[in-house]
Amino acid sequence: MIAVAEHWAAERPAMQPGSPTITMLGAGTANEVAAVELDGGERVIVKLSPADATGLTYERSLMATEALALRILGRAEVPQPEIVFEATLDGRDALVMTELTGRPANSTETVPLARDVLGRTLARLHEAGRTPFHVEPDDVDIPAEAAPTDPATGLAEGSRFGYPFRPELQAASAADAYRLIVEAVLTDAQRFEVDLPVAAGEIRHVIEDALPAFDSVTEPTLVHFDLWEGNLLVMPEHGAEAAQLTGVIDHERAHWADPTADLVSLALFTDVPETVVADSELLRAYRETSGRELLPDEDARTRARLWSLYLALVMVVEGVPRGYEGDWFDEHDASVRTWIGDIAASLA
Repeated sequence: MIAVAEHWAAERPAMQPGSPTITMLGAGTANEVAAVELDGGERVIVKLSPADATGLTYERSLMATEALALRILGRAEVPQPEIVFEATLDGRDALVMTELTGRPANSTETVPLARDVLGRTLARLHEAGRTPFHVEPDDVDIPAEAAPTDPATGLAEGSRFGYPFRPELQAASAADAYRLIVEAVLTDAQRFEVDLPVAAGEIRHVIEDALPAFDSVTEPTLVHFDLWEGNLLVMPEHGAEAAQLTGVIDHERAHWADPTADLVSLALFTDVPETVVADSELLRAYRETSGRELLPDEDARTRARLWSLYLALVMVVEGVPRGYEGDWFDEHDASVRTWIGDIAASLA
């Protein structure tokens, strides 16, 4: 992290000489995250990829993915970090971004974010995520293992869905891409010796029966896929009952999918489509902003459950390589395991 901070400082010759001030932040999970400030007062957020590749399969090339998502979703009328620069130092990818104001929406010091604000935000992100994007090839640092890929999408030729810069997790159809990424996390579970609450074979069977729900998905959308309250920054207005949205952060889990994927983090540990259907303000705001329905039919509800299953599998496996432990993790792990069983039953 110090090397990245010094590299960034060297790019700012007009600043006062001196050592950068580095404050490590606790929000990072897959990556190291820090706030860095120069003597002159300029302050940014720095993300640094892990020193090894022991994480989940989808977690490789996360910095390139986040940079891509910031370029694409950053076109939306939604406050998001701006890229200052990207670098690779000592084999680790670094991403430097502007710092946003506000506190996470799950902070005890904030008031709730209005559901219609969240609905409009989601609609604007999805509109940007499905709109064609052009980028000069020299402006994008494509990971060596991802070449050749389209610098504007991170997708290999012939692929339209899946994780950017991960050709083995991409496919021409939404159903095939979903099958690949679930298979990857099931393989990760075996690699890290995670005992799943539902047998891998049963999960595969449930998924195959439900995959036709993706048949109507022909338009890929870059989804954020991590819109839980910790990644929504808010600032309470004086005397207001609802908070003002000041930022959407942590785009590293973004991938090409369909909009229902972004509903999962809004309704963790619940039957996602049922929870969202009951959220009338969010649905109304999304419809009025985008002209589209979030959950127009039963296939869309099934896709929401499929994305719930995928995220729950990620959550139950990732704790091992990240070394999570303690009472909080035991409770969290138990909740995720129950959720996996509930989702599998709802899809059966």
